[in-house]
Amino acid sequence: MAASPAHIRQLPEGLANQIAAGEVIERPAAVVKELAENSLDAGATRIVIVAEDGGRRLIQITDDGQGIHAGELSLALARHATSKLQVAEDLFRIATLGFRGEALPSIGAVSEFTLESRPHAQEQGQRLSQGLDGQWLSSPCAMAAGTQVTVRNLFWNVPARLKFLKSEAAENGHITEQVIRLALSHPAVGFRLEIAGKAVLDLPSGQILPARLRDIFGKAFTSGLLAVAHSNAGMQLSGFIAHPREAKPTAKRQYCFLNGRWVRDKLLLAAVREGFKGFLEPRLHGAVVLHLDIDPKDVDVNVHPTKSEVRFRRDGEVFSLVCAAVAATLAEHSGDFSLLTPSDAAKATQAASSHSLLAEPGAIRLGGIVARTTLPPAAPPAYQERFIPHQPLVESPSSYALPPGAAGLAPVASPAAGAVPPSPPATAAAGASPAPAAPLRVGSGSVDFFTAASAGHLPPGVRRVLQLHRMFLLIETDEGLRLVDQHALHEKALFVAFDDTVGDLRGTGSQELLVPRSIELTAMEVAAVEALLPSLAAYGIQAEVFGPTTLLVRASPPRLKRLNWVSFFADLALSGSDRTAMAMVRERIQHSAACHGAVKAGMELSREEQLELVFALYHIEGMEHCPHGRPTTLDLSWAELGRRFQRS
Repeated sequence: MAASPAHIRQLPEGLANQIAAGEVIERPAAVVKELAENSLDAGATRIVIVAEDGGRRLIQITDDGQGIHAGELSLALARHATSKLQVAEDLFRIATLGFRGEALPSIGAVSEFTLESRPHAQEQGQRLSQGLDGQWLSSPCAMAAGTQVTVRNLFWNVPARLKFLKSEAAENGHITEQVIRLALSHPAVGFRLEIAGKAVLDLPSGQILPARLRDIFGKAFTSGLLAVAHSNAGMQLSGFIAHPREAKPTAKRQYCFLNGRWVRDKLLLAAVREGFKGFLEPRLHGAVVLHLDIDPKDVDVNVHPTKSEVRFRRDGEVFSLVCAAVAATLAEHSGDFSLLTPSDAAKATQAASSHSLLAEPGAIRLGGIVARTTLPPAAPPAYQERFIPHQPLVESPSSYALPPGAAGLAPVASPAAGAVPPSPPATAAAGASPAPAAPLRVGSGSVDFFTAASAGHLPPGVRRVLQLHRMFLLIETDEGLRLVDQHALHEKALFVAFDDTVGDLRGTGSQELLVPRSIELTAMEVAAVEALLPSLAAYGIQAEVFGPTTLLVRASPPRLKRLNWVSFFADLALSGSDRTAMAMVRERIQHSAACHGAVKAGMELSREEQLELVFALYHIEGMEHCPHGRPTTLDLSWAELGRRFQRS
């Protein structure tokens, strides 16, 4: 007998609001966005945001806007109640940030919610709060004109959503980034953001966009801004493009606003990327702050509950306008992007004509765009007395037999306690004197393959070895041919020979910088890194937060002189652990030491050095890839070679 169908029931209002909250309120930053947008729609000139515990414990938004009539406070908490739409036609010409009437009831359904408001014409305000029985209680209160919304214990009754929130630092970063977007979309409105009792942002009212950008991102970022002002067929684009040197591997510094609303629209981002084409490497994203003003009837913002996705009626014209504006602005100021001074540029042009400078692959000619030139490589560094760190190697019986005449070879002893170990190449990482590692284990027994190489012996199965083009080794074996990248293979041999002291920073001290290094990050990254800065001092890295998106590095170990600090702090923010980040730094130092110590392409290798590399390939585990993951060898069997020549 078939089961009877389930009955359809109307969901309780509280449950419906919690479901709506799941669409609108993703995290505490979404609460800040919805409430602050209501303040902006109410004509506020000053908005104060207070957050604690990443927004979980407290979010409070205070503004000086028009306020809400006392008799309408309870109506404001009803679903789909709004003052921003009067008739159905208004839905097709949305000129406000909010219009759904879902934010307040959704937030109130998942928090301990208090709403206080006082219109300017009234002498006292009215408070609406939730009682223990879930009913809304109204009472008069004393307050300045405007509205104040207090949200406590967010998601207290939705534990599943609470469980998926990130750390306090990460949520604080999202809140800060959200406030920055609002501050850039409305530069004339003052914003103050307090997190855990500390003022993170304090932006005055009445600013213009350049001043707002300078207060948020600092003078270094704004010093190279290029103004954009283009219009076409009822659309107007204005804002700024940052100097190409501010380009990042991600698009986090691309702020696009549509009619005062921050949007993450694929069409606009693609247009910006197309406009930068030819001015930047393909992997980089230029920083922009662009305001697009368009007739509201030509855009649909009612696509997603967060209103960050939009649809354009004339998407082709929008794409062309943004792309052309970015490209034209960059081309107009292309001379300012040259990495050379005018006098140097003249010399470079003259030298290039005589082929004294080598053009970097993908370089762009002077005149249209960013000019880049690269000097010829410096003289190759001298390698160490021993081509590969002089260490005993343990024999693998299945793959190695002592060559004739080498049976009496004695293994090289490890350095005695207190003895000074052999030094690696002078071109290793700055300040590093890596000690050799313990003997490399690949089996039982031991053999000194350096002595075997000096004697001209070959590993079993190897018939001959040749150097090709001063870059590769060609090895003929019983099974076929092996082509070896000499630099990659030597780099891996050096890398596996280094011990952990190569990347240890705790004993190297710290060098104070004469001029602190300014590191520009996103607000979310700064918030995530801030809690880890004290622990970095143990490694000799002294840094401090200098703004919502800026860190200052005041001291660092000498070995980190060439470290990419932006990448380091971005990795630190992503991992959330100083140990993980420092482990990555140590590995980078080892990579750098191995890379600088390895032979380079274009170097002629002696017969002994060629054989040492071959012995290392056959008797050190994991030599198939260099430390960066690139292959060190290419293999071609005799059968495959015959097939290529159609012999079988």
